[in-house]
Amino acid sequence: MFTILATDGWRVLDHFVQVLTPITIVVVLPVLVVWLVMRARRHEVDKKTEILMKSIENGAELNPEFFNVTTRPKSVKDKLMGYLTTAMVTGVIGLITLLAQVVYYSTADLWEDQSCFPLVFMCISGIILAVGIAFLIVYFVGKKTWARELAELER
Repeated sequence: MFTILATDGWRVLDHFVQVLTPITIVVVLPVLVVWLVMRARRHEVDKKTEILMKSIENGAELNPEFFNVTTRPKSVKDKLMGYLTTAMVTGVIGLITLLAQVVYYSTADLWEDQSCFPLVFMCISGIILAVGIAFLIVYFVGKKTWARELAELER
């Protein structure tokens, strides 16, 4: 009886780990990222509050601009590099998943069962690849359009 429980226990544990992995990636990882960003913002607010309290204690005048969020405007070069990075990431992901699916479905004879799952997954990979190609086009058109601004930035 204990051998049956032991083998079923390992099977249940294996199934639990298989279920837990996607849940961790889909739920826990985004929650962790949001928590880290919010913690960093809270730390920034706490530091500004501490500086404000010290300046009130010393009787100094307060500058309202100090509390504005300071983000530097993106330059044309930064925007273009963002487009290029997005194009490369989405294009490579789309291409790799599309090629992997073509290889897998061609060797597994899954086309004979008449299900639409291979076609749906290939369409999703194709859409991701198309988004990558679109961002690459935006990069090259933007590079051509903003050539004058890029030349001024390099000087």
